[in-house]
Amino acid sequence: MTMEIGRDCKWTDIIGQVFRVLEFDRAGTIIDRDGKVKALSHTKPYGYLLVESPILNQPIRLPIVHRDDFLLAASVFDEQQWYEIIKQEELLVTYVPKHKLPGGMAGVSHAIHYVITPRGTLERYYDAGKDIHMSIPAPEKIFGSLVWDGEIRVQVNKNPKI
Repeated sequence: MTMEIGRDCKWTDIIGQVFRVLEFDRAGTIIDRDGKVKALSHTKPYGYLLVESPILNQPIRLPIVHRDDFLLAASVFDEQQWYEIIKQEELLVTYVPKHKLPGGMAGVSHAIHYVITPRGTLERYYDAGKDIHMSIPAPEKIFGSLVWDGEIRVQVNKNPKI
């Protein structure tokens, strides 16, 4: 059984940490012809990202609880050109909510930020400075400025300054 953030570990434990996306599970959520996101349930996540990171012992499921975060993941996995790119490079995510509710859950804004980087970026990030990023995350080194409002999109960073 795969561990899940929010159930097996706290949301507050992963804020600002960086993960590599291994899989995208839509959990039955669809995007209709008009671009509307339709989940199977109002009480369950839109979907999940299976992620890995040197901060974890094993891959873990990251629930996608905001519609815009689901749309961003779907945009990468549904577009053939992006999907081919992430097979060669790596899709990284970080969970940084604009406003945190008790327990670390995001408020009304999306909280999962996405970036496509050269393969090996995740390991370089966590190896830098004797693992300093494990205790003091600095996702902006890979993601640049994090955006919560306006035009949110999957970033591309071909040369992260780690």
